[in-house]
Amino acid sequence: MIKRAPEQVAKRALILGTIAFRASLEVTEDPRVVEMSGSLVPWLLKHGCENELDPIERELLDTPYHQLSDSQRVDANWAGESAMFYGWALNLVGSLATSALCDQSILPELLFILRPEAVRILEAAAFRGSIQIEDMCRHVVLIHALLQESRVPGASAMIRQMHTDRLEKAGIAVPDDAIRRASRSVDVMSADELQIAPGLYFIRDHAALWLFDDRSTFFKAMAEDAHDDA
Repeated sequence: MIKRAPEQVAKRALILGTIAFRASLEVTEDPRVVEMSGSLVPWLLKHGCENELDPIERELLDTPYHQLSDSQRVDANWAGESAMFYGWALNLVGSLATSALCDQSILPELLFILRPEAVRILEAAAFRGSIQIEDMCRHVVLIHALLQESRVPGASAMIRQMHTDRLEKAGIAVPDDAIRRASRSVDVMSADELQIAPGLYFIRDHAALWLFDDRSTFFKAMAEDAHDDA
């Protein structure tokens, strides 16, 4: 059962989309870039996102233009993938590519970043079908598990059980046909896609299960997940 309200997910999409936009500013030479960078946090606060901002995100967004650390730049670039995942859950985008990065260039228009019209995203927030979301989240976590298994074949059973337990804790059953479907998705990935997939599904997994758990901040479990993914 989804534990997050649609408006909370919409706020999370705005925050993550804004972080991805912040990443894009680092490679922008527009004369307004410093002003835009400094406007991001006030804009999010104006839209009621203060209590949803993770401390890690607030620190990143408060960092002056061109002073992001390497790890902050990595986090900011990946944030757009989570923003698109929540855009899909809110029915703002039609589909997500199985083994390719999303086109994050659409996020400023999709989420009305730095524009007052973003209030529409919050006011109209509504999930697509709960069965669709549950199915997608199960599929994402199982692909993540299979990718990990391929890298550590000797621990395959343990990895599979760990991820199955995570899904069941979230109230998502794991039938055999779901595992077969995830296996087919991995089997058809090209060598280039398999280079991208571990990072992509690590991010999607974390975003997906946030919908079904009650962690107090978005990145609370990220350190543990990163350790398990190493």
